[in-house]
Amino acid sequence: METNRKQLTVKPEYDEFLQAVDEYTAQIPIVIRQQFRQALHSEYEGNYEKVEEICRDMLAGNPDHVEVQALLGRALLSQQKYKEAEETLREVLEKEPDRDFERIEHGICYHAMGRYHEALRELQKADPDKEYHPFYNSTLGDCYENTGNRKKARDAYRAEIARWEETGEMLSPDNLDGCFCNMIYLDAALSLIELSDDLDVYRKFLREIEMTPAMKDRLANNIAYWSTLLTLPAFRSLFVDFVKDVEQEGYLVDSPRYTIIDSAYRASESYRYHEDRNVDAFMESFLSAEGQDRNGTGNDGDSARAVQLAHEWYMSRCADEYAQMLLYVAEQYPHTYARTVTFLEQLQILGPEKMRENILDRFEEEKLVKAGRDQIAAELDLAYDKVRSAKKQPVYVAEGGVTYKRSGKKIMPNDPCPCGSGKKYKKCHGR
Repeated sequence: METNRKQLTVKPEYDEFLQAVDEYTAQIPIVIRQQFRQALHSEYEGNYEKVEEICRDMLAGNPDHVEVQALLGRALLSQQKYKEAEETLREVLEKEPDRDFERIEHGICYHAMGRYHEALRELQKADPDKEYHPFYNSTLGDCYENTGNRKKARDAYRAEIARWEETGEMLSPDNLDGCFCNMIYLDAALSLIELSDDLDVYRKFLREIEMTPAMKDRLANNIAYWSTLLTLPAFRSLFVDFVKDVEQEGYLVDSPRYTIIDSAYRASESYRYHEDRNVDAFMESFLSAEGQDRNGTGNDGDSARAVQLAHEWYMSRCADEYAQMLLYVAEQYPHTYARTVTFLEQLQILGPEKMRENILDRFEEEKLVKAGRDQIAAELDLAYDKVRSAKKQPVYVAEGGVTYKRSGKKIMPNDPCPCGSGKKYKKCHGR
C-alpha cells in the first residue's frame, strides 16, 4: 500500500473539496477514475444511494479494489446498512490492516449494532491522531459507557472537546454538543472537580455556535437530561446557575422548548422542598400536584389532572391554616409557587365552599372519574384526612460519589412517590 495515501474524511468547503478530489483520485486507476470522481461528488452531496450504485458498478470489473470497497463501506454506513458496511469494511481491513480511518468506521458499525465490546476492540486498535475522524471519541465514549467504564467514557468525550479548544475546528457541532452533554453528566455523576470548569467551556461553545432550531432542541434536551442528576445536592446550584445563563442569553426565547427553563427551576426546587423541614408533607404533596404537566394526554394526562384537582380540594379545606407556609413557599420556591397562584386567587374570590363546587364541576365536565358528584365529594373528604395525617418521607438517595444516607426503605419505581403527588415514583421524582 502507498504510505502517502490521501483520504477524504470530512466534508470540506467546495473549493477545498475539488482540490482534495484531484489529489485523492490521482491514486485511482484511470479506467475507473472518472466513476470514482462521480462517486465522491455524490458523497459530498449526501446521495449515498448513488455512491453505492457507482461503487458496485466499479467493483463488478475491479472486485478487489480496496479504495472502492472503502468508499462503498462509507456509503453503506451512511445509509445505516450496518451489517453490510461491517462486512465490507472487514474485507478492507483484512487486505490492509493499517487503515485507521476504516478501522474507526468498522468500530462505528459494531457500535451501531449494539456490539460494544467488539466496537471497543476495533476503536482501540486505531490511531485517532493519524487520521482524524469526527465521531471517533464520541463513539469510543459511548462504548465505554455501555461496557461499564464511566471514567474512561468521560475522558473520551473530553478528548473531542479538547481538540476543539486547541484547533478551533468544529466539524460537527451536533456531535460536539453530544460530547458536552455526556461529559457534563458524567462529571456530575462521578463527582469530578472538573464539573464547574467543563460547564464554563460549554457556555463558551454555546456562544460560538449558530443557535439553529435543531441546536435549541439539543440544548433543551441537555437541560432535561441533566435534571435527572438533581438527586445530587452538590450539582443543584451549578445546574440552576447554568439554566439562569441560558435564560439570560435568550438561547431558547423563541423556541417551543422555552418551557424547559421553568421546568428546570421547578425540578430543582422540588428536591429542595422535599428536604425542607419547614414544608410539611401535605404542602409538599400540594406543590407537587400543582406542578404536574397539565398538557398530558390519555390516561396519564387524566390521572395527573385528577390528582391536581384532588389536591386543590384538600387545600380549599385548610388554606387559612397554611397561609404562613404559603408565604414561605412563595419566597423560597418562587417557580413552584407560581403554578399555584391561579388556584389560590380563585379560592380567594370564590371562597372554600364555592371553590369545591367548582372542582366537582370540573371532575364531571372533564369525565375524570366514573362516579357521581356526591360520591366524588365523599371520596375526596376521606382522602383529605389521610393526606393531612401523612408524615414527611425520607430524603432521596443520591447517585455518584456523594454519600447520602437513606433513612427508610428503598423506593421502587412502581411505588407511590414519597412527595405525595399520587403518581408512581418512576413518573414523578424518580423520572
